[in-house]
Amino acid sequence: MSRMGSTVTYVCCLVDAPGRPPDVSNMPARLPGLGKSRLLPLGRRGWLVVADAPTARYGEAALEVRLQNMAWLSRCALAHQAVVAHCLSAAAVVPMKLFTIFEDDDRALAGIARRGKALDRIIRRVRNRVEWGVRIRGVPAARPPRPQARPATGTGYLTARKRARDTARQRRSRSRSEVEGAFRLLARVAAEARHREMPGGRESRLLMDAAFLVGAADASRFRAAVRKLSRTLERGACSVEVTGPWPPYNFIES
Repeated sequence: MSRMGSTVTYVCCLVDAPGRPPDVSNMPARLPGLGKSRLLPLGRRGWLVVADAPTARYGEAALEVRLQNMAWLSRCALAHQAVVAHCLSAAAVVPMKLFTIFEDDDRALAGIARRGKALDRIIRRVRNRVEWGVRIRGVPAARPPRPQARPATGTGYLTARKRARDTARQRRSRSRSEVEGAFRLLARVAAEARHREMPGGRESRLLMDAAFLVGAADASRFRAAVRKLSRTLERGACSVEVTGPWPPYNFIES
């Protein structure tokens, strides 16, 4: 690697806005220590939104140390996401990974351009589309009233326990079936749909965590489908949370 200067080039996202460059004059709070956002032309693929980053903070050696600071890492992640979200009105936004850094502008342009055909596929996939997130959680069942007296026999006690386990098992099975149907229903409105990794463990009540890539023309229909689904699932002891619109974070892998 050649000797670095006092700054490196931090790349936040690629923006495709045919006809005019995106406005980066009023960007939200930047990553700690970064200069103002600016544009690098990427030919027919649009522009890179970049900023100068001090090598003392964002050079390879400095980052290796700073990545152990979770508070600093969290601030950087939130600021990075805010810059990407600011560009969401463009025809297509391709977010870069956190800490996509090059030695200078020329290397940034060359490094992104090397992705070539894969990058073109991503731009076509996300053009005029945004991401919506949908989470479905199970709502704890109300506890049945405590019996006034214990079962008279051990058999009666075991029978009551089995009945309770069977009821809980049936409820979980019904919820899983409803959630699978919900994913298929929303996927029909979206251009693409993907399940996201969910936390494990018996304590988690998360039944579905999914991302949907939705075209601008289908946004109203998608939101209406979520509202209808929410009313249906609430009757089945599930809650629905929808977030978005977001940049297409889950749909930028080639």
